[in-house]
Amino acid sequence: MVPVHDVAGYFASGKAVGLSNLTNPLKIADAGKNDRATNDRIFGNVFAGYDATRALSLKTRFGFNLGQGSFHGYNPTTPENSEVTDVNGINENYNLFTEWTWSNTLNWTRTVSQHNLAVLLGQEASRNTNRFEAGSCAKLLNTAVDSRYIQDALCDPTTKNVTSSGGRSALLSVFGKADYNYGERYYLSFTVRRDGSSRFATENRWGTFPAVGAGWRLSRESFFPKGTFSNAMLRFGYGVTGNQQIPSGRIVSQFGGDRGDTFYDIGGTSTTIRPGFKQTAIGNTHLKWEEQRSANVGLDLEFLEGRGTFSADFYRRNTNNLLFDPRTPATASSASPPIINIGKMRNTGIDFSVGYHNTIGTGTLWSVTFNGSHYRNKILQIDDLGTQSFTGPVTLREQNPVINMIGSPIGAFYGLLADGYYRDSLDAAPFWADGARPGRIKFRDLNGDGTISGEDRTIIGSPHPDFTGGLDLAVRRGAWEVSATVFATHGNKIFNAQKYWYVFRYFDTNVRSDLVANSVVLSGPCAPGAGNSYPCPGVVTNPDAKYPRIDVSDVFSRQFSSYWVEDGSYVRLRTLQVSYNLPPAIVRWIPAARVYLQAENLFTITGYSGLDPALPTWSTFGAAGDTRDQFRGVDEGSYPTNRTITIGITTTF
Repeated sequence: MVPVHDVAGYFASGKAVGLSNLTNPLKIADAGKNDRATNDRIFGNVFAGYDATRALSLKTRFGFNLGQGSFHGYNPTTPENSEVTDVNGINENYNLFTEWTWSNTLNWTRTVSQHNLAVLLGQEASRNTNRFEAGSCAKLLNTAVDSRYIQDALCDPTTKNVTSSGGRSALLSVFGKADYNYGERYYLSFTVRRDGSSRFATENRWGTFPAVGAGWRLSRESFFPKGTFSNAMLRFGYGVTGNQQIPSGRIVSQFGGDRGDTFYDIGGTSTTIRPGFKQTAIGNTHLKWEEQRSANVGLDLEFLEGRGTFSADFYRRNTNNLLFDPRTPATASSASPPIINIGKMRNTGIDFSVGYHNTIGTGTLWSVTFNGSHYRNKILQIDDLGTQSFTGPVTLREQNPVINMIGSPIGAFYGLLADGYYRDSLDAAPFWADGARPGRIKFRDLNGDGTISGEDRTIIGSPHPDFTGGLDLAVRRGAWEVSATVFATHGNKIFNAQKYWYVFRYFDTNVRSDLVANSVVLSGPCAPGAGNSYPCPGVVTNPDAKYPRIDVSDVFSRQFSSYWVEDGSYVRLRTLQVSYNLPPAIVRWIPAARVYLQAENLFTITGYSGLDPALPTWSTFGAAGDTRDQFRGVDEGSYPTNRTITIGITTTF
C-alpha cells in the first residue's frame, strides 16, 4: 500500500519497483484544484402564424443556439511516478459556436365529401459556425495561480504553442408534402424535399429525397369481420433520406505545420529554424450525399373493445454512398485521407408493441405495455477496389479489437478463438515457438499453417443485440399511482478490455479478488531453465479455471481473443415510482399537487463480470465525422449507472 505522502511530506506514488506507473489520485486532484472550465449557452426560438383563410395558414419560426466555453489548466511534474514527467506547463483554450434555423411553411386543407386533402409547402435555412483557439507553454518559472498566463516571462519561449481552428456550414431546403385519405379508409402520402449543403462542391451540392406512404384501414371495409378487432390498419412506406454530416471544409485540401514537424533548420545553423508547411488533409471535390433507402410494412390493431393494442413494423434500410475516410498506406504521407463515397450497408428488423389496459372493480385502473425490437446489420460493400475489411477507429494499446468486414455487422469483434488452456508440454509443443505453454490460453490454428498468428483471427462476437425489450407497468387507485419500467437486452456481446489490467496485469495494477484462487495451477514447475531450455513437466490440475496461469512473462495469452468477449445480456429495473395526488383543499393557494418517490436502476440481473453491462457509447470521431457505431460494446472502464432515489413534488399555482 502506497501512502498519500512520503516521509518528506511530498505526494507519494509508484516510484518503487513493482508499484506500477499510476499517479497518486490526490496529487491529480491537488494539482487540478485551480483548473477552471466555463460554459455559457443561450438558446430559444420565436414563431408567428397567420390564418389567411379557414383552409390556408402560414407559419414562420426562428431558432437559435449560441455558446462559448473556456478551460485553463495546469500540468504538474511527477517525480514520484515510475514514469517521471519532469516538465510542468499550462494550457488554455476557448471555443465559440453559433447555430440558427429559420423555417417557413404554408398549409392548405380541403375536404369534399369523404375526400380529405392536406398540402404543406416549406422552406428552411440553417447556418452553423464554430471556432476553437488553444495555447500552451512549459517549463514554468513560477507556478503561482496569479501568474499562469502564456507569455515569455513565465515559461520557456520555445515551448509556447498557439493553434486555432474553425468551420462554418449552411443548409438550404425546400420541401412539400401532400396527405390524402378517403373516408379515413384509404390513405396516401407523398413527400419530397430538396436540400443544398455547403459541405459539398457545387456540382454535387443538391440532393432530392422523395418518400411515399400508403395505408388501408381494413376495419372500415364491409367484408371485415366484426367482433374481436375494433380497428385494423395496414401501412406501407418507402423513402430516401440524405446524410451530409461530415466536417466542413473537407472538399478542399488543407495545409499546416508546426515545430518538430515541418519547421527545419535548413541552413544548418543549429540555432535558427525556418517555418514550413505540409498537406494535413486531402480534399475531394467529388463528394456527394450519402443516401438511405428505407421500406417498411406495418400493422396496427385494436381489440377487446379498444382495451388491447398491437403494432408492428417490418423494415429494410439500405445505405449507399457511405461517407467514409478509408485508411491510406504510410507512403501516402501523413495527411488525413480524403472523405469519399464508398460502401453499402443494410439493416433489416422488426419493432413491435403490445399493450392492454383495464379496470379492477370501480376504482382501480391498470395497464401494461411490452415493446420489443430485433434487427440485423450487414456490411455489403466497402469500396470498388475489392477491399474486404478494415479495423476499428480505436487501438487499445498495441491491438485493435474491432473489424468492419463484408458480410458481418459493423463494429464486430475480431481476434483469435480461445479453446481452453494448454494441458501440458505435449499439448503446447506444436506452437511452442509462438509462445504456447502449459496453463496459457489455447488458441485454434484456423488456417492450419502450424503457427498461431494474426492470420488465425476471425469474428468473435457482435455488440449488436439479438433482441431488446421494455415493459411498462402502471396501477392507479384513487389518488395513488404506482408505475415501473423494466428494460432488457439479449444476445449482445461485450469486449471486456478491463482484462488488460485485472487479469493480464499489463502494468502492475490492482487485480480481481479471485485471481489467485481461480487461476490455472500446474502440478509442477514451468519456467525458463539453463541456456535456451524451458523445462515444464507440470500438468494443468484445474482445466475449468477462470483465468490462465499467473505468469508475468505471458504475452501469448494476452492476445485479443474470444476469452475477452462476454455476454452483455441484462435485465434492469430502470424506474419505480409511487405517487400521491394531494387534494386541492390541503393548501388553499395550490390548486393541485403531486408528491412522488422514485427509484432509478434499483437492480440489474446480468452475467457480465464488469461494473455495468449498459455501456455508454464511445465518443469517437474520424475525418468523416461520428464513428461511434464502429466501436460499440467495448468496455475500457466506464463509471457504472447510478442508483438514484428521488423525492419530489410537482404543482401549479
